[in-house]
Amino acid sequence: MAFEFGTIDPAGEHPDAGVDVAGFDVFGPLAGLSPEALISTAMYSATMNAANTCRMLMAASLLHEQREEDYLLRRSESHSGQTGSIDELIAMTAEVAAGRDPYEEFGPNGFEQAAAEFGAAMNMTPAEARAAIRAGDAMRYRLPLTGTALACGRIDLDRFQIAEKRTDFVDDATMPAVDAALAEVILARDPMSTARFTALVDKVVHTHAPEAVKRRNEHAARDRGVTLRPDRHQSGRSRITGHLPHTDAAALNAQLSAMATGVHTRDPRTMAQRRADALVALAHGKRALECRCRDCAPEPLAHDLDTDAAVDTDAAVDTDAAVDTDATTDTTTGDMPVAGAADESRSGPAVVEPDVSDAAATESETTGAATEPAEECTCDCSTCRAPRPTYHIVANQTTLQGLDNDPGMLDGHGLIDAGTMRRLCGDAIHTFITTGVRSEPSGADARAAASASTYVPSKKLQALVRAGELCCTFPGCNQPVWTVDLDHTHPFDHTNPARGGKTFQGNLKPLCRFHHRIKTFGAWRDSQDEYMSIWFEAPTGHVYLGNPYTGRDLFASLITQPPDHPARKRLGDERAARTDTHRQRQDDWDRQNPPPF
Repeated sequence: MAFEFGTIDPAGEHPDAGVDVAGFDVFGPLAGLSPEALISTAMYSATMNAANTCRMLMAASLLHEQREEDYLLRRSESHSGQTGSIDELIAMTAEVAAGRDPYEEFGPNGFEQAAAEFGAAMNMTPAEARAAIRAGDAMRYRLPLTGTALACGRIDLDRFQIAEKRTDFVDDATMPAVDAALAEVILARDPMSTARFTALVDKVVHTHAPEAVKRRNEHAARDRGVTLRPDRHQSGRSRITGHLPHTDAAALNAQLSAMATGVHTRDPRTMAQRRADALVALAHGKRALECRCRDCAPEPLAHDLDTDAAVDTDAAVDTDAAVDTDATTDTTTGDMPVAGAADESRSGPAVVEPDVSDAAATESETTGAATEPAEECTCDCSTCRAPRPTYHIVANQTTLQGLDNDPGMLDGHGLIDAGTMRRLCGDAIHTFITTGVRSEPSGADARAAASASTYVPSKKLQALVRAGELCCTFPGCNQPVWTVDLDHTHPFDHTNPARGGKTFQGNLKPLCRFHHRIKTFGAWRDSQDEYMSIWFEAPTGHVYLGNPYTGRDLFASLITQPPDHPARKRLGDERAARTDTHRQRQDDWDRQNPPPF
C-alpha cells in the first residue's frame, strides 16, 4: 500500500509537493525550499498542529466521558446502591470504615480506563494521558473561549496548559469572566514567550479572582518538598527535585547566585558548577563559597620518596623559622598553616580544603569557620565574607503604602500578591522611578540630556527600562530582565555621541547575551517605536513583535506618552479651547442665575 504525503507549501514554490512514501523521499521537497519558505512552512505547520491538538484533547475528553458512562452502567447493573435492610447498610458502612473499597470488584474506573486506552493509542505515559484528558475537559467546560484561541492557532498546547494550571483554583462562578478576559487579551496580542504569557494569565487571575490567588499560595506552601534520588541514567550522580513557594525559591536562587559570584573571576569553575558547590556549602552551614583560583588554592604537598608520605613545604618553612627564633610549634592541634610575610605573592590567605582522611584538620577548619567572625579578616578575599543575595521586585508605590492591592512582579518568578510583596519589601532597598514622562529627554532637562550622551545608562534609567519589561525582548526568550544586557536600538557612536544613538528609555531594550550577540553580529534588524514596542526583522524578512506583553501592561504608571504630532496637538488645543469656553459660559450663567431658579 502506498501513502501520499502532501507537503504544505505556503510560498507556492513547489506546486506539486506530494511524494510517495514508498520511495523514501518524504522530505525531498522541503530540501529545495528557500529559508523564507521554510520559516513560513514551519509557522503554518505550528498553526495546524495547534488545531489538531485541540481536536486531540477533545477526543480524549469525549473518550473519558464514554468510559465513565460504561463504568457507571456496569456498576449499576451489579449493585444499585440501595440496601435491603438496616443490618446490610451497617455492614457496608463498617467495611468502608475499615478501608475496603465497595467498588473494587468493578475494576478500574472510567478515568483510568480512558487514560490507558488513550495512552496506548498516542504512545503516552499514564501521567501524560491523564494530563491530556484533564486539558480536554478544561477546554470544553472551564476555558472554552481560551480553547478557541488554541483551535485558531493563537496559542499552543504548552500555553493552554499554563492557562489551565494557573486558573485551577478559580471557582466555577468566576471562571466564565476569567475565561472571557483571558481569551480577549490573547486574541488582541501577538504571540509571546511563555514568561510573558504566564504573567498575562496571572494578571487576569489577580484582577478577576483574587481569592484564587490566596488559595494557590496556600496550596504551594502546603505541598512544598525536596527529593534527592540517584540518577537512573548516569552512575555516580544524583538528581534534586523539589517544589517551593516562588518567594522562597527566589530567595534560594538569589543566595546561590550571590555565593557563586562571590569568588574571584579567575575561579576555574563554570557558573553552574559554582551554584552546585554553593548548595553543598549551604548544607555544611557555610555562607560563602571557597575560591579555587590559583591565588587561593593551597600549595601542592611534596612527597618524601623514602617514606611515601606527604610533606607540607609551607609547614617546613614555618617550623624552621620557629626554630631560629627559639619558638616552639604545637603540632598536635591540627591547625592548618597560613602563609604570611614569607609568601607575599598571594592576594589573600591560603584556603585549604579539608582532607577527609585527616580528622584533626577537618575539625579544625570547620570549627575555625564557625567561630571566627568574618569582619576580623582584613584581606580582600571574597571567601572571607558572606555575599549578599539580591532579587528584584517591581511594584506600585501606592501598593507599598497600602492604598491598593495590585500585585507585584518578582523578577524571574512571576506575579506575587500584595501582602507577600509588602512583607518581602519591608527591609528592601527601594529605587523610586519617576514615571509619566516622555521617553526622550527634552532640552529643558539638562541632567537627562547630558546622561543621554553617555554610553552606560544611569542606575535609575536601567531600573526604568527593566521595570518596563518582563524578560529578554527577543521573541520567545524567557531570560529574567534583571540578568540580561541593555542594548541600544540605534547604536551608540563612541567617537561622536551627539551623532549616534542616545542613551534614553526610547532607545534601550533588554537582551540576553545570546540574543544580544545575534542582533549585533547577525543579519537581524531591530526597531523601537515611540510606544516602546520593539520589532525584530529576521534575515528571511519575517517581522516579529518582541514584547507583546510588558511591565507597562502590569503597571499603568510606567506608560510613557509619545510626543504629540503637530496636527494632533493643534486639534487637541482647539478641543481644549472649546471646553474652556463652554465651562466659562456655564460658570457665567450660574453666577447670573443663582438658586432658586
